[in-house]
Amino acid sequence: MDEHMRRRLDKQRKLFSQLGINLDALTIHEKEFNVKLRGYDAEEVDTFLDTVIKDYERFYATIADLMDKWQEQQIELRDLKAEAKTAAQTPVITHRGIDPKDLEEVIIRLESNVRQLKEKIQHTESYL
Repeated sequence: MDEHMRRRLDKQRKLFSQLGINLDALTIHEKEFNVKLRGYDAEEVDTFLDTVIKDYERFYATIADLMDKWQEQQIELRDLKAEAKTAAQTPVITHRGIDPKDLEEVIIRLESNVRQLKEKIQHTESYL
């Protein structure tokens, strides 16, 4: 068994142990049965155990994926809570009570004043 597979199975064994699962793929694969006079067909048992091993591999991949997603969501939730706390502390300016038409008139007057100031500046600069 290569080193990569050994590390993968060790991670699987640790995770399953934390979850209270007694068997892992390697334990199933390495299980030896005693042979008796009227025992089961060894090839049939091996084929069945290979299927069980494949299921354990899928379980491990699914559990690991779900745990990763859960950790990502916990980080996102923490960040959202921090943003909400910051937003709650930031004063909000509301525009209630201001008529949009009045606001538009104020903007038009300000733009007009800016134009007038620009014209005055240009006339003043030409005299310098």
